[in-house]
Amino acid sequence: MPVKPSTSEDEYFARQEVERRRTLAEEREGKLLAEERERERALHLMKCPKCGMQLEEIAFGDVRVDKCFSCEGLWLDKGELEVIRQKEGGFMGRMLSVFR
Repeated sequence: MPVKPSTSEDEYFARQEVERRRTLAEEREGKLLAEERERERALHLMKCPKCGMQLEEIAFGDVRVDKCFSCEGLWLDKGELEVIRQKEGGFMGRMLSVFR
């Protein structure tokens, strides 16, 4: 005759199974979020945030800025404004210092 496991043993294994499934669900969700972020990045990479058209890199001194030739928008990546501000004197430097 088979020996019936104790209630505490059943609870232990049930908790273990729940935790295992929760971990798997979190891993699946993380993977889906990463895939979604990558898909979104690919869709929006070098696209104008204002009008959605393709951005093109142009040289502005030592900095490559992204320009939309459709709406004429200029877009800077992280740190580019600071590089421009440091190199530019006069009015342009003062104007750019407002954004610091």
